[in-house]
Amino acid sequence: MCPMKKSLELYEELKDTFRYICSSWLRYKTTPGTDEESTVILCAASFLFDNLFAQENAGAELTKEAAADLGSAFNPKNLSEMATKLRLAMTDNDPEHGGSPVRDYLKWVQEAKPMVMDSLKDRFGLLTIAVADEIATLLVEQDKDAVPLQTAEICFLVFTQTFYRNFLELYGKDFLKNPSAAYFLDVDEEMERINATLTN
Repeated sequence: MCPMKKSLELYEELKDTFRYICSSWLRYKTTPGTDEESTVILCAASFLFDNLFAQENAGAELTKEAAADLGSAFNPKNLSEMATKLRLAMTDNDPEHGGSPVRDYLKWVQEAKPMVMDSLKDRFGLLTIAVADEIATLLVEQDKDAVPLQTAEICFLVFTQTFYRNFLELYGKDFLKNPSAAYFLDVDEEMERINATLTN
């Protein structure tokens, strides 16, 4: 039996990450519309992961998985358009522009934690930021009680850890040679500290 392609594994992990953020961090009960839109975002993100990094030609399998998850709401055009949107977001690596939850968060936190700006130095960090920002934007738009900065921070931290572990699995220690590695390491260590505090 062939092992599952890495982008398919990532897709499942990203969906788990989204559910974890909503249930355990934000205490937010998602609507069917939120779930559908998040599925489109995370499948498109997994497609870009495959296209940019894993290169296992997993597009057809990802589309099939998304179709199964979305049922009658499935539209392949939405996946394609979201992948393009995320790819374009990766070209805007200036947080001074602000204007979205995670970009505003980076702008706010960079003085205290300058290492976060390493996230914008290569496509590993840029994809992670684009995905976290798209999900944070979705949640802020859907939940009238959401606090944008808090939502952005949680999405930033938790999605960063998920992507970091998948990049490490794909590239091994060579991944740590990339310009964004310090940001991924710093966030992963911070999440370990937070989780340790929560379990004690």
